[in-house]
Amino acid sequence: MTVHFYLVRHGQTQLNRWHRLQGITDSPLTNKGQKSARKLGQQLQHVRFAAAYTSDLDRTLKTAKLILQENIQPQIPIFQEPRLRELSFGEYEEGKNRQVLPHFLQQLGPLNIWKAMYHHHHAMELTNLFHTIDQTSQIEDAQQLSQRINYFMEDLGERYASRPTESNVLIVAHALILSVFIESLNGKVPRLLIKNAHVYRVDYDNSQFKLLAIPTSKLKEGKKD
Repeated sequence: MTVHFYLVRHGQTQLNRWHRLQGITDSPLTNKGQKSARKLGQQLQHVRFAAAYTSDLDRTLKTAKLILQENIQPQIPIFQEPRLRELSFGEYEEGKNRQVLPHFLQQLGPLNIWKAMYHHHHAMELTNLFHTIDQTSQIEDAQQLSQRINYFMEDLGERYASRPTESNVLIVAHALILSVFIESLNGKVPRLLIKNAHVYRVDYDNSQFKLLAIPTSKLKEGKKD
């Protein structure tokens, strides 16, 4: 049976608001982040989720709970999964964007950064740039990050595809790892990656993923099975 995955980036956090890099470092949701999660929950309220999966970082768990509070069946199981954790930014964790960028320019040169940002798979290229300048051996490259999320999603897809009816599954994770997954399906993501509390739908059928657009006007209708 087809599995319908709803992929969501967590709501805005304090570190997001302060324009700092946030990978494996956790940070609480802002009021804006909580409000946008509830709003998305209202838009998805008629989708009957079989389960929700988040990373093992609290900002994703909190976002999932706020989304599900608005659902017609809020009491569904939520599972925390380390394989959904964001890329570690190593020594750059919590670094201010305006301080990290000059370092990138110095280490890599403006041409390499420009090529990465305007590449068709710019999330993957950005991941590789971080991996290139990493001195801590903590930062995965794009292939490693892509394999991590793809293997998890395939495992999950097979698990729910074996059920007798179609399933809707909520996934709440992070900007870079979700962007890399979407790019692996030849989908496009914004230049600055997936926005907070933004949703993508990916269907899993016959062991294949298919990325679907969800027009905002259609979100409220949801899928009711």
